[in-house]
Amino acid sequence: MSERIAPMVDRRPSYGGFAVELAACLVSVEGDEPVVLVDERSPSEARFPSVAFDPGAHKCLDRGVRDWLLENTGLELGRLEQVHTARRSGAGGGIGEPCSALSIGFLGLVPPQQRTSVTQGTWRRCLDFMPWEDRRRRGGLTGHERVGQLLLDRLQSSTLVGEHALERQSRRVRTAFGLDSTAWEETSTLERCDLVHKLGPHLSEPNSVAYVDGLAGETLTSVRMVPDHLQILAAALGRLRARLRVRPIAVDLVPPVFTLLDLQRSAEAILGPSLHKQNFRRYVEGAGVIEATGTMRQQTGGRPAQLFRFRREGVSERRLAVRRHAATGTLQRA
Repeated sequence: MSERIAPMVDRRPSYGGFAVELAACLVSVEGDEPVVLVDERSPSEARFPSVAFDPGAHKCLDRGVRDWLLENTGLELGRLEQVHTARRSGAGGGIGEPCSALSIGFLGLVPPQQRTSVTQGTWRRCLDFMPWEDRRRRGGLTGHERVGQLLLDRLQSSTLVGEHALERQSRRVRTAFGLDSTAWEETSTLERCDLVHKLGPHLSEPNSVAYVDGLAGETLTSVRMVPDHLQILAAALGRLRARLRVRPIAVDLVPPVFTLLDLQRSAEAILGPSLHKQNFRRYVEGAGVIEATGTMRQQTGGRPAQLFRFRREGVSERRLAVRRHAATGTLQRA
């Protein structure tokens, strides 16, 4: 983790009591975990690298984010896209005087080899902030099962909702968290984030994220993040999951040379559940976006693994194919 040299939030005066904040959600993969770059100025509250939009200095929103990131973190991003806009009111906005703030979130993908070049900030596990998105089974229940069941218990014990509202909210929780044989929808990240805030049993003070205790005395540790940035993180994760199903965005999450196992682990870090090894490899090889380097990597205690690299022209061909299939409604999920 890199040492933080200066605050990651560029403080500038607001305009007429209203400020527009440009927040960069920079996602990478470390091992089998998605990680995100945050500024932890306070131990109890994290936020993304952010800059207040200055119409006099920034030609456009995208360029404002790129230029500020390059100057303050050393990162020059290839892929950057706007993913979510959230409203925050009151003091503690983090971009100047107490005022209303509109947080515009941008998603950027950082390859593993570039993380060490970041000069400010700390890389943290995305699941530290959203443990309900963890679908790996640990201690009998997955993170989403624990939190989803906890929310249902909270509803059942509540005396503040009527019978009709209770049934509607319980159905909403079951659908969002994939409970009781309901299919899990991996891209419903904003819906789950909203439910945790509205129904979580331990809501903290306004403008701070809730933390969630697990069932039977277990604790699901959730590090606090300012609410609008947590919404941006949820939207970014949902966008990544949706994109990964139709085109190989993992090109930005693995080193220039990689094994098929490296590629699969990067996809699983974003999607959550384990992927079928042979199906995944057939999908990737059939997409025509990778090519063998002709070299092998010596594996500890196992057979050497073939090394691959991405065909940039193959990525473009695949994107065109996805658009053609999407237009005819014949796109198949991986």
